[in-house]
Amino acid sequence: MGATMARPRETRGWFVYAVGVSVAFLMLALRLYYETGSATSPFLLYSWIDVPFLIGILAGALAAVGLHQALWYFLVKPGGWTLYGASFLMFAVASLFFYALPGHVPGVGPAPPFPVFLPMFVASLVLYLYVPALSYGSRVWTGIAVAGDTAILGLSVYGPLQGFVSFTDPVVVSTLAAEGVLLLALLRLLQLAVQKSGVAAPA
Repeated sequence: MGATMARPRETRGWFVYAVGVSVAFLMLALRLYYETGSATSPFLLYSWIDVPFLIGILAGALAAVGLHQALWYFLVKPGGWTLYGASFLMFAVASLFFYALPGHVPGVGPAPPFPVFLPMFVASLVLYLYVPALSYGSRVWTGIAVAGDTAILGLSVYGPLQGFVSFTDPVVVSTLAAEGVLLLALLRLLQLAVQKSGVAAPA
């Protein structure tokens, strides 16, 4: 009965999360429009508090609310809030990639030795879609997430080290911080998944 009662709340939560992802796509579209064109985005008080930034905040708020509802019945279990934090951080990393994408459009900024735009876009899509898999509590799915985030973190550090972007860029700093904390959360989830499988295994 508990599982039956959980479905409506979880379904609504994942729907709101999907709306948040859709809003993140709108943020990307506006970022591309304003950063690669001649138009200037309207802003509030400071130039960096522009329309795409505010829409990105809205996307994050929707994702936070949606994940809270979708993972409601996990929050009372061990590691529930770690799962929630990891899920939201995965969304945040994907959205930060989206926010940074216009700077990697071919012909904009220093040219890296390999294409960046398409891999970052694909990585964002994978992260958005992978969030629900974390709730399975599987060692395999969580292990894949740990390996993926480790690779992404390594590549994110590689760019500034090679001088393609600056370590002082707020988006770069935010992305690296989110990826690092996400890795810690995923390692904790992997530890819990291993312990759970060990308890469930027959003596």
